Amino acid sequence: MINRIGIIACAAVLLASTRASAQRPIELGIDAGVSIGLGDNSVTVINIPAQAFRIGFFFDDNLSLEPKIALNTITGSGDTFTSYLFELGLLYHFYREGYGRRVYPPPGLRSAFYVRPFVGIVGTSDGGSNTDAILGAGIGMKVPLVSRLASRFEANFAHRFGDPSQNQIGLLAGLSFFTR
Repeated sequence: MINRIGIIACAAVLLASTRASAQRPIELGIDAGVSIGLGDNSVTVINIPAQAFRIGFFFDDNLSLEPKIALNTITGSGDTFTSYLFELGLLYHFYREGYGRRVYPPPGLRSAFYVRPFVGIVGTSDGGSNTDAILGAGIGMKVPLVSRLASRFEANFAHRFGDPSQNQIGLLAGLSFFTR
């Protein structure tokens, strides 16, 4: 089951990267984050300086597909704990248009709010293995710092399907580098 989902996700990313125009920038990013679990079996996780790595493929000025991966391993006293995440998000950027013509500069080089619905797989391994699906949405803002470099801030909500299912709130702060 997990292998099929991974193959489908990789195929979707490959399709998106080939469909994205060569003239569009690619966004490479890294995020620090705080995840706050809600409910009975909740856990708060703080990842600084890096929680996940992401790549954004722009289809047009307002729409991009963004796969995100994270891998964390903790080893001590002969025990190893590993957590992993694969997400696929679709970002809609609210760039301001100018009276029927494009506004300069191109995506990534001007401030914009965005929304990001996402699906993914999250799991842990500590002698046993547990993998669940997640579904969520976030809202955030990109703010340019210098040419081809922007900061990014996001708040999101995710539901983890599993036994027991749980919800979490995420707060992200990151950097994005644009290839064009």
